[in-house]
Amino acid sequence: MQNRLFNDVENLALSGTRNVGSLGHQRAINFLVSRMAESGLMPYSGKEFKLPYQVEMMEYTNLAGVLPGLDRSLDPILLIAHYDTCGDQPGADDNAAAIAIWLHALHALKSVVRQRDIIVLFPDAEEPPRFLSEHMGSSNFYNAQLKGNIHAGLVLDLVGHDVPLSGMEELLFIFGAESHRSLADTILRTELPPGLKNIATLNRYVGDLSDHHVLRENGCPYLFFTCGRWEHYHQQTDIPEHLNYSKMELISQYLMALIRRLDNCSFDKEGYGVDSVNMELALLKRAIGPYLVQEGIPMESRADIQNFVLMWVQQHQL
Repeated sequence: MQNRLFNDVENLALSGTRNVGSLGHQRAINFLVSRMAESGLMPYSGKEFKLPYQVEMMEYTNLAGVLPGLDRSLDPILLIAHYDTCGDQPGADDNAAAIAIWLHALHALKSVVRQRDIIVLFPDAEEPPRFLSEHMGSSNFYNAQLKGNIHAGLVLDLVGHDVPLSGMEELLFIFGAESHRSLADTILRTELPPGLKNIATLNRYVGDLSDHHVLRENGCPYLFFTCGRWEHYHQQTDIPEHLNYSKMELISQYLMALIRRLDNCSFDKEGYGVDSVNMELALLKRAIGPYLVQEGIPMESRADIQNFVLMWVQQHQL
């Protein structure tokens, strides 16, 4: 299983860059089109996975496929991981690891009975200097290429490495549960595979760090998953050999279980924009309870969470 993850990361990072307009960028498109077909996806729109778009005379390409569910009238679940890199770097963790995890999860999801379609989007132009601009592929997909509504969106970015802090390497951070009250309960009910821990908190503490930006802006239920920034972030040392493929395997298992719960989850109109504080407190105590006690850090309220997260962000550049 981990060999498949490594092979996908290695193939994407092989060229040394997936910067928009580069030869490596085009190679990545060709590779992903092939892998999407192998994964059993159908083109989301038209006859091809490639969905071109243009902004200010610049040409970009989103890649989108769909895994059909039993009831295609239901709003689909959207899975997102961008494929471009920030300049001339391999981008193994940013963001080949996320793509490999989604492809890995799809391999298993094919054999699972699901009610809803699953849309897989590998958007273009997420990295600077296009980040949070009208050039971003996820924004263009949502605003111009998406047909209908989204049930919920799951976004991955920087999910291939250990958290660089002794005793907390297993952590996976989650943002966005406040976008709907059903998400907090879904996260609490989804079992974690042994060897993986999760912490959830408000997106506003760190801001829109990836492609969930357009989902948040449009009031769509979403979750953003990351292991945070580390020493190889946006560096030429972001190579396949530096990733933790065992952790990526566990993340894939966890996301598959979460998707199965979301498939049957209801999002009522009254549940948007709630405070997910009880879920956040529960996860923090479960994941790093001994550390909190050792350091004398209180964890009983929203203010306690905010103080802790802001301290963490400052120290570890999440």
